[in-house]
Amino acid sequence: MVVRQTPERASLLDILIDGFEKNETLGQFHWRELPLANAVLAVEKFESLVAEARRWKGDPVRLDAAADRRRAAWTDLDIRQAGRGVCVLVKAPRFDDWWHDSAIWTDDPMGPVRDWVHREHTSTS
Repeated sequence: MVVRQTPERASLLDILIDGFEKNETLGQFHWRELPLANAVLAVEKFESLVAEARRWKGDPVRLDAAADRRRAAWTDLDIRQAGRGVCVLVKAPRFDDWWHDSAIWTDDPMGPVRDWVHREHTSTS
């Protein structure tokens, strides 16, 4: 059963994993947009995302707030709010150099993990 998350209840992790495309980058950052119903909800969402990010990453290296917009930034994460929109930008990890190295895939390193997940999934179905 698929559970749909509302923008107001979405966690930072929800936002980071839902829908990123490999080539969806802006200035070396992957980015997700989260439009909310009104500016009050957007400010609340910004504050909750920043609180969550602080638990992961510590204090931001940049924290700006004005009447109509807010920003909290770490070296690899940037959270912004303006009006009723929130944007989360995450520095692209650039896995390409090792991901496409054929030596890393020798002897099927993921096979045991896939088998384990498959066995678990089929035993509970």
